[in-house]
Amino acid sequence: MSALDSDRASAPRLADLSVGDELATMHKFPDEAQLFLYSAASHNPHRIHYDREYARFEGHEDIIVHGPLQGAWLTQYVTDWAGPRARLLGVTWQNRASGLAGEELVYSGTVTSVDSESGVVELEIAEHTSDGRLLMPATARVRLPTASD
Repeated sequence: MSALDSDRASAPRLADLSVGDELATMHKFPDEAQLFLYSAASHNPHRIHYDREYARFEGHEDIIVHGPLQGAWLTQYVTDWAGPRARLLGVTWQNRASGLAGEELVYSGTVTSVDSESGVVELEIAEHTSDGRLLMPATARVRLPTASD
């Protein structure tokens, strides 16, 4: 089986989806080095994202995970699930609480709508801590390949 065939086999099939289907979870473990590198790559010099003492000085429990990085991981969660032939139509999220360095972040989702004619699937997704604290509720719209594609 080629890599392309493997990707197709693991991607969801539109005909097999139903409202209420749950997506497999994804886990991320942000660490200090990763957050420092993201700060550099995104030109974000705010020290709460890489300097523990300064983050605590500002009243945070620990180094804070960047909101845009968390949003990128939510997007990755959807595109990984949908597969390479799908098209991401949109993702929205809200920052409700801060993720911290060293904390396990858990991504989950549920199918909320399936349009078999257009191939558009709507998802309710979220980022939580491993103890269930909601960090980012989100929604996504994806167009999966239809039988005619």
